[in-house]
Amino acid sequence: MSAGVRIAVFFPLLISMISCTQYEKAEFIAINQVGYPLEGEKQAFLVNGLTNHFELVRAEDHKVVFMKMADRRQESDLASGDYITLLDFSEFKEAGSYFIRITSPKYYESEIFMIGENPYLKASLTAIQSYYYHRCGSAVDNGSPWKHERCHIEDAPFYNREEKKMDVTGGWHDAGDYNKFSVNTSYSTALLLYLYESDPTVFQDGQLSIPEAENGIPDILDETRWALEWLLKMQDSGGGVYHKVSQKKWIGEFLPAADPSTRYIFEVSSAATASFAATTALAARMYEAYDPVFAKLLIQSSLKAWGYLENHPLNVPLGGFKNPPDVRGGEYGDTQDDEERMWAALELYRTTGNEQFLKYNIDNYWKLSGSRINPLSWRNAEVLVLSILAKTDTNGNYERQKESARKQLVRHADEILGVHYKNHYKNLNRHTEYYWGSNSVGLSYAFALIQGYELTGREEYYRAAMDQLHFVLGRNPVNRSQVTGVGKRSVAHPYHQFSELDGVKLPVPGMMVGGPNNHLLLDDREISPYPAKNYQDAFKNYLVNEPAVNYTAIFAFVSGYLSLESPKNTFITNRHDTLSP
Repeated sequence: MSAGVRIAVFFPLLISMISCTQYEKAEFIAINQVGYPLEGEKQAFLVNGLTNHFELVRAEDHKVVFMKMADRRQESDLASGDYITLLDFSEFKEAGSYFIRITSPKYYESEIFMIGENPYLKASLTAIQSYYYHRCGSAVDNGSPWKHERCHIEDAPFYNREEKKMDVTGGWHDAGDYNKFSVNTSYSTALLLYLYESDPTVFQDGQLSIPEAENGIPDILDETRWALEWLLKMQDSGGGVYHKVSQKKWIGEFLPAADPSTRYIFEVSSAATASFAATTALAARMYEAYDPVFAKLLIQSSLKAWGYLENHPLNVPLGGFKNPPDVRGGEYGDTQDDEERMWAALELYRTTGNEQFLKYNIDNYWKLSGSRINPLSWRNAEVLVLSILAKTDTNGNYERQKESARKQLVRHADEILGVHYKNHYKNLNRHTEYYWGSNSVGLSYAFALIQGYELTGREEYYRAAMDQLHFVLGRNPVNRSQVTGVGKRSVAHPYHQFSELDGVKLPVPGMMVGGPNNHLLLDDREISPYPAKNYQDAFKNYLVNEPAVNYTAIFAFVSGYLSLESPKNTFITNRHDTLSP
């Protein structure tokens, strides 16, 4: 992520976790540290140990409430080298707090976890709450221990035109640093809006501890508005959107209000403009019922961005945004922006009902048809394009293309399912996919499975998406929840300057870190020969332990969606004509 600025600056490595050797020999019970739903699968894993049976123990009185035989896998997991013994207690359906205990031939005890009807909504809301602590240009103080003074209030100069400045205050700090990126902010905002759209009744006013609480507007929309208002500032008079606001190079770690770096506005990019157009068109529908004036501004800005894209049919700049030679740090460059343009057109169609936007997608669908589908990210929007096209009402037109999109997405879901069945931890990453942001890769696959589930109703897609959530929340080879403050053994030392320097022992809760990374090694030091274990909970190791708004957004979506009792399948539905200009 934007912490790439620090790749060239090697730190003394702070080893705060167990060593590689200990990792590979570690024996423990891996569980989802948040818990499990009353209905459906409830499984834990005994890692690298032996047992014939296990006990489920009620935490309140230490009474054994369930016993069962265990089932050991004879071959090791490819990505971790671990031997897994399955501990399945799916038959047990009584709400409460529990832990798993094994007494023979060795003693093992898990962390306490919950079984309940809706175990993941709180985790999702904690993730959404974390965006408040990433607000830029504002003092942060909601009565919690995490607070800072107003930060980054200066107008930003343009790169190579420092005499020209513009107000681009606001928005979210992107990651462990304080840069801001239009592409990533748009993508992250869209995921939160799609979560809200999945079931607006779940997301209420007063759920978050933010200044706007109790204003009659769902808090999730108040928080995304903070990002949207910054994005609107990033649009130039011609409709294009400036790519980022960032320092030229990393100069050290500071609290937000003490950051001495100059942050520059960089050139317009078509990738930023297309993601902006998609997100503002989507947002216009969400805000129409609460602030019609703001909704109208959003759709007008989206259409203005679309006008820029029409006038610039090729990627701007050619080959995608690249950092100038004297700039190091997050680039967020995209070598091709076809699917972002298609995403924007589909959201504009959904919001305005204008057939020209649907026709644009049909005319360009061949660019996606038959191609490999990448994990959803700020760079790759194929899953969004295919799922929107497959689900949107097109008045009976283009049924052949819609069916093609459906089949392509289902094939993708089946490929993910094949990996899921091979992985002993039941997660979704291939063993080659433990690179920067591997946690978000797995959850992006869960997102695709959720879309496949909505298209087909196939329960195996839903269960596999749930298994990836279990993995992120602690049922993994490093025995640690990858989301700060969520789970008993959660990330404690993320590369997050605010959390590290604020004098508070615990980090800001709700942030998902990048996770195991077997492709870039800090100080050329390998933590483990196994890719799924190439991780440490150490502040200085930003390559594996830095949070980012896009990581947290995909976690918020998946955990939030899987907490819904009956998703209304409104993530993608019929278009709305009420905002036609």
